[in-house]
Parts: sequence; structure tokens; C-alpha cells
Amino acid sequence: MYTVEYEWDNVEIVILDDDGYEDDLHIDVEESGVYISQWNTIINEESSIRISHKQWLELIAAINSPEGAFVIRKRKS
Repeated sequence: MYTVEYEWDNVEIVILDDDGYEDDLHIDVEESGVYISQWNTIINEESSIRISHKQWLELIAAINSPEGAFVIRKRKS
């Protein structure tokens, strides 16, 4: 299960583990980048990373790609 909320300055996505083994995955898409975080029970605090928008788009594309190396090029406007 997941939720998506649109705010005026970001998009917040929360992905839940339907089996209840993992803590919720939080994804905040903001102008400055994409923040991915999850509660870390070992250190008892939130662990997060920031990736660029291009990395985010490549991650989404990679999920549905076959094995191999790929380059995503910007379209000319």
C-alpha cells in the first residue's frame, strides 16, 4: 500500500510494507531534490538520503528495465 499527497511545494509518498516487516518508506519530492527516508531501528533514528531529480527519474525507469546499461537523454524543447 502507498499514499501520495500533493502540497504546494512538494509531493510526499509513503510506501508501507504490507507484510509488516519493514518500517514505512517516506519519499519527499521537492525543488531541491528527492529525499528518501526510513526509520532505522538499529540506531533508533530516521535515516535519509537526497538524490537529484534525474537520479529519481532513472530509478523509476530502472525498475521496469531489463538487465543492461542505459542512458536517459533530455528531450530537446
